[in-house]
Amino acid sequence: MSFTEILDAVSELTMNDRIELSEIIQKKLIEEKRTILASEIYNANEELKKGNIKIQSVDEIMDDILYEI
Repeated sequence: MSFTEILDAVSELTMNDRIELSEIIQKKLIEEKRTILASEIYNANEELKKGNIKIQSVDEIMDDILYEI
């Protein structure tokens, strides 16, 4: 089903159904973002434990960037 077909099908729903669909989609997007963020945090912590990254202040990061130029 194409995106246009989906939009056409949604436009045939009642307003209340479209509102409910919108709320369901928003909740699913929030959950997906939460899952991605949790995975990124886990991966960053693993990299930190391995010593592949270090915690730096903004000033230290900016100094590193400026010295690379």
